[in-house]
Amino acid sequence: MTLEWALKENGIDPKTDVTIDTSVSFAAMGGAFIGGLGDFVTLFEQRIRE
Repeated sequence: MTLEWALKENGIDPKTDVTIDTSVSFAAMGGAFIGGLGDFVTLFEQRIRE
């Protein structure tokens, strides 16, 4: 949802301008991307406070 919002905010229609593959499980996204599936991947960043 965040990716779609960011695309729309920058004039990109997520339904016609790009292909978003939602079939890859979250746990496998990093490995799938490293293996050559897709040009971008949306992952979460965790900040640790000390």
